[in-house]
Amino acid sequence: MTASTFTRRAACAGAAALFAGASPIERAFAAEAARAAVAEPARVGRDRLWLRRTTGAEVEARFRGADGFDAAQVLMLSWFMRDLVDADRAVWIEPRLFDLVAAVQSGMSLVHGGPLPLVLLSGYRTPAHNAALEGAARNSMHLYGYAADLRAPGYSPRAIALAASFFARGGIGLYDGFTHLDVWKVRTWAG
Repeated sequence: MTASTFTRRAACAGAAALFAGASPIERAFAAEAARAAVAEPARVGRDRLWLRRTTGAEVEARFRGADGFDAAQVLMLSWFMRDLVDADRAVWIEPRLFDLVAAVQSGMSLVHGGPLPLVLLSGYRTPAHNAALEGAARNSMHLYGYAADLRAPGYSPRAIALAASFFARGGIGLYDGFTHLDVWKVRTWAG
């Protein structure tokens, strides 16, 4: 059983089978599901992210451990969120943004019934790139590594905005094709 086929539903069904006088086959399935859950790391969670770019690039990272943020993983995620338009320039992304995005992804994955990648449209933006975008705020949080524009496959931008609203950690901008999240001031808007 792989991490992509192991779901919370399967774990609950397996646990129920163990305690409800299940057949030997059902108990064997439940035991295998429990072993798989321990042996294979989750793709998403409150301490990890699974992100994709529109280029097809993908990253999975556990950015937080028992002692706080993992600097190497934050650095890797910061590079992944670099400005692809302006010469692959990057900045240190505010780690609280990873906390917010991971919380949103974790909640949406629970509703989805399994791990759900988020597609990153824009992370850090250079001042030149930001100035060239029609409608971009002059003082955009993308300039400081505080923002991400995201999509979730199979879900509307409103679903990401709704998930983010439960955490009230920053800005939520709702646009036709994506949702903007940032960790500056708590505010909402429709673009």
